Amino acid sequence: MKNKNVNHARNLWDRAVTLLPRVNQFWYKFIYMEDILGNYAGARQIFERWMEWEPDDHAWNSYIKFEMRNGETERARTIFKRFVHVHTT
Repeated sequence: MKNKNVNHARNLWDRAVTLLPRVNQFWYKFIYMEDILGNYAGARQIFERWMEWEPDDHAWNSYIKFEMRNGETERARTIFKRFVHVHTT
């Protein structure tokens, strides 16, 4: 990222989360990078990939907070419903 190699950084984070999907820190860093770049659609896609692994409640809460920060309250409500459904079954 220092030298504006955004695509290289994306490829690196994508490879990291593909190889080690249970390491939450990689997901957080990947999403943070996309958020800083303003690529909210890309960050949503990464969140969706992560939620398929049914991570802990901190990950779900960060997704909900992301949507609330972007003014997407209906999406946040839908994500919260999915979170409750996943953790009660």
